[in-house]
Order: sequence, then structure tokens, then C-alpha cells
Amino acid sequence: MKIFHLHHSGFLIQLEDKTLIFDCFTHIPTSLLRKGIPHFFFVSHGHGDHYTADIFSTDRIYHPTYILSDDIPKTSTHKTHVIGPYQHMSLGGMDIKTFGSTDQGISFYIATNSHRIFHAGDLNWWDWDTNEKPNIDPAQEEKDFKSELEKMKSLPMEFAFVPVDPRLGDSFYKAGAYFIETFHPKVLIPMHFKDDFGIIKRFKDKVGNTKTIIPEFKERNVKIKNTWSPVV
Repeated sequence: MKIFHLHHSGFLIQLEDKTLIFDCFTHIPTSLLRKGIPHFFFVSHGHGDHYTADIFSTDRIYHPTYILSDDIPKTSTHKTHVIGPYQHMSLGGMDIKTFGSTDQGISFYIATNSHRIFHAGDLNWWDWDTNEKPNIDPAQEEKDFKSELEKMKSLPMEFAFVPVDPRLGDSFYKAGAYFIETFHPKVLIPMHFKDDFGIIKRFKDKVGNTKTIIPEFKERNVKIKNTWSPVV
């Protein structure tokens, strides 16, 4: 398994027989794509920092298939599946479950190739500063986030991609820290921070001592160093 950070909440995961691509809205270097291998594009919702219709122009030599949140207009009929929250589908050797969001769209839980992968999309503990967003109810935001995680509490978590958003100020770490406390994933990969890569180190400092691996990376379109298995 190889994991590449694309940008923001976009990631590409190479497995032996398939490639999974999450929330990609930027150009994917062709060096990360493999001819003759199926490529599955997962889109959690239609916000412009998670989705672009350009994904539908992916060359057919990469055998693209699209799994879209149902808030996105179906602009392509080529191997496109639309799915809402709390649904289940089997596709390409994957067992896919969807959950809700505390913003728009869905989150994904995928079991495949003996791995368990969770991508949160915009499921986050949106603990905004009420001076900045006076209409936000912090208590309700906390309740909504924790309630959504409760729905998946029985699921084993291996790789989790969770927002660590610097716009939340001192609360940027809350979703990731609570996720670790609740699920103890093997690896938690921070996302939703655009190019503020320094926040990964800040998040690790906030979380402190934990058995969950939090890998650091410092640029777009790079392979995340494999520190979770003996095979690098």
C-alpha cells in the first residue's frame, strides 16, 4: 500500500490491484496513475475544495469509476455511482459503507485488500470562534460530530483521514484528537488544511503520546512515508 497526498483533503492510495482517489480537485500527476489498473474516484461532496468535474476526463486507460455523494449532479454516465449517507455497496472488491457529515455530503468507510480505510470528507468538529461565526452553536457542533462517530463505533479503524483545519484557531485539533481517543486507528492522516503543512506538527504536539501513527508530509503530490509497516 502506498499513500500519496494530492492537496487539501485529496489523497491517492495505490493497492496491488486498484487505486483509490479521494476528494481530488487538482491535477493528478500521470506518474501516480497506472495503466490497466482500475482507478476509483470517491467524492464526499460537491464543495470546490473537494470536487471538480475534471475527474471525468481521466483517460480510459486508467479504467476510472466514480463514486459520488448524492449532492453532486451526475455529469457523467461512465461507470458513475451516486450514493447517499448510511448506504452500503460492494464494488471492485470493496465493501463500501457511507456515513453522514457535519457539513455537506458523506463520509466513506472502505474495507478492501485486508485494509480498513475511513475518509471523513467534511465530517468535522466545527468548533468555530463565535466572534467570527455568531450563528454557530458550539455545543450543538460538538454533539453532532460525536453523534456521527457513535454510528460507526463498532467498526475497526486502520487508516483514517480526518480534518485538522487551521481556520478553527485553537480548536483545530479537536476532531482528530477525539477520533484517536474513540477509535485508536493504526494511522491517522490529517487533512483539510490546504498548504498549511506545519499544522501536522502542531497537531502531533497537541495529541501527545499515542500509539496512533501520525505521519508528516510537507508538500503536494508526494508519497507519505510509510512508518506503519516494515515494508516501505
